[in-house]
Order: sequence, then structure tokens, then C-alpha cells
Amino acid sequence: MKLNAIQLFINSSIMMANLFIPVLASSLGASGTQIGLIGAAYGASLFISTYIFSRAAEAFSPKKLLYAGFLSAAITFLLQIFATDPLSLGIIRALAGFSVGIYPAALLLYVYNLKRSIGKFSSFMPMGWAIGNLLAGLIAIYWTVREVFIFSSFFFAVAFSITLSLPPTEVRTRKSGNYLSSDILRKNWNIYFGFFLRQIGANNVWIIFPLYLVSLGANELEVGILYAINPVLQFFIMRRLDSYNTTSLIHAGDIFSAAAFIALIPLTTYYQAIPGLILIAFSYSSLYVGSTRMLIDTNEEKGAAAGLLNSSIAFASIIGSLIGGIILEHYGFREVMASGALFAILSYVVIRFSGKPQKSS
Repeated sequence: MKLNAIQLFINSSIMMANLFIPVLASSLGASGTQIGLIGAAYGASLFISTYIFSRAAEAFSPKKLLYAGFLSAAITFLLQIFATDPLSLGIIRALAGFSVGIYPAALLLYVYNLKRSIGKFSSFMPMGWAIGNLLAGLIAIYWTVREVFIFSSFFFAVAFSITLSLPPTEVRTRKSGNYLSSDILRKNWNIYFGFFLRQIGANNVWIIFPLYLVSLGANELEVGILYAINPVLQFFIMRRLDSYNTTSLIHAGDIFSAAAFIALIPLTTYYQAIPGLILIAFSYSSLYVGSTRMLIDTNEEKGAAAGLLNSSIAFASIIGSLIGGIILEHYGFREVMASGALFAILSYVVIRFSGKPQKSS
């Protein structure tokens, strides 16, 4: 129960802060490309951090990593209220991204050691996103966007306080070998690369999607409500996916992703985004649960293998954010949606024709 509460609070915090970053950046004078660079700064720091701490989770106390991640995130997320221009916002977002990368692998190891359902635990991630989206919309409409960061910092502080009461868990000694995880990457390259491609397309879309909705007539609260549809559905969907074949889930995730981004192309008003957001809920639920379960089931170093999936997500956010910002500046919103669909199709091709990793002996 405590782990589920932590998952809820931290993901609420992340989404609260992420939702209006493009709007805040635009209000500070950022161009489309600069908005992409701000997103890329966050993604680059997150990638470096998750890569480092995915391996650290195998050798150090998970509790200490949770302490470090939640406390540093509470500080760096609060700092976002002090951004005064695109450069300062980019620097602070980079610090926030590094903080967020410290704890994911350690949190997954807690769940695995306690033999909890990966699907049910994962379902609290999108529920946190839904709560964060709604709260961010409410706070922004009744106060300002900057007050959102105060609440997001407070939620990380709550997660830290809950962690104080968690019992210690097993510290698994990391096997000798390449710290850069080349063996794990080589064995599971298709899972990481496929997810990486899909997330390039997704981040390409999400970095500009709030601006897209605003251009179609949505206010801050309506943006928050629309953003909540996808994660609320994910909460219920993920909890029912543990019994399905992992490969089938991954294929379904890519196909639904392509369909979802295509559905977002012809919008003429903001509420027409609802069908696409429903498809995205099915796509990400299937893809995330399928990929995470496959990595945990087929690898001995489970924390590192699952944690590196977060690294691929973070790395994709660097490239996806840049692509989305550049396409928006030189072409338009609909072209961004089309490129998201293209990357989802490429992800399907990679997984479909690359084979399945075998379980470690």
C-alpha cells in the first residue's frame, strides 16, 4: 500500500510540473525549437541519471536511493518557480530530470522483492498522472502556472516521508563485468530500441500538445481534464494485463500508438482529441507492461534490465522533444502528429522482425 501511495504521489508531481512547461516556456519568449531544447535538457539529464542508478540499484540500498531521489526532486521541482527566461528554465529542468532518474529502478526492485503484481503497481503511475493533470489545471486556472511547482515539490516531500517507514530490502550485489550494461543492452536491444522509437514519436507529440490544445480553444483546466483521460484509463487497463502474452502486448501497443497519433491529425476543436487519447491509453498500457514484464522475466539482473527501459524512455525524450519543437516551428501541429505515427510504425517493425530474448539461466 505504501509503495502504491509513493507511485501515486511522485507521478502526480512529475505530470503537474511537465504539463505546463511548454506554456510557461512560451510565456518566457521561447521559440518552438527552444521549447524542444528545454524538453531535451530534461530528457538528457533523466537519461544519464536512470542509466547510472539502474546499475546502482543492484549494489546499493534501495532505500537510500529512494531518499536521495525524492529529496533532491522536492528541491529541484520547487526551483522551477524561479525561472525567468528560457535558459534558466532549461537549466532547472535539467536538474529536475537528474533527480527523477535516481529512484525508478530501486522502486521496481522493492515491488519485485515483495512479489507484487507489476501490472497493478504500474497502474498507479498513470493514476498519478491523471491526478497531476487535473490538479495542475485547477491550480493554473485559479492561481498561476508557477504555483503548480510548489504543489509538485510538496508531493515529492510526501513521498520522502512515506519512504521513511518502509522496511529495508535485500541489497543484490552487482555481478562483476561491464558497468555500462553492454551485455544487458545487447541481449534486449530490440525491446529497448523498439520502445525508444515509439517514445521518440510520443515525446515529439507531448512536448507541443498543450499548445496544440490551446490553439484549438482549450483553457488550462480543459487541458488538464483532457490530459487526465489517458492516464485514468491506463490505471484500469494496466491492472488487467498480467495474464496476457508479453510479445502480443508490445505489438498491440505499437499498433494502437500509430492509430492514436493519426487520430490526432485532423482535429478542428480540442474535444475531438478524446478518441486519440483513449487509444493512447490502450497503447502505452500494453507497451509498458509488456516490455517491463518481458525484461524482468528474461533477465537475472532485473533492476538493471527494467531500469534501462526508463533510460531508453529518457533518451527518446531528448530526440523527440527536439524533433517536435523543430517540426512545430517550421511546419505545424498536424505534421508533429504524423511524425509520431511514423515512429510508432517503425517500433512495430523492429519488434516484429527481431525475435524474443531468452530467459537467463
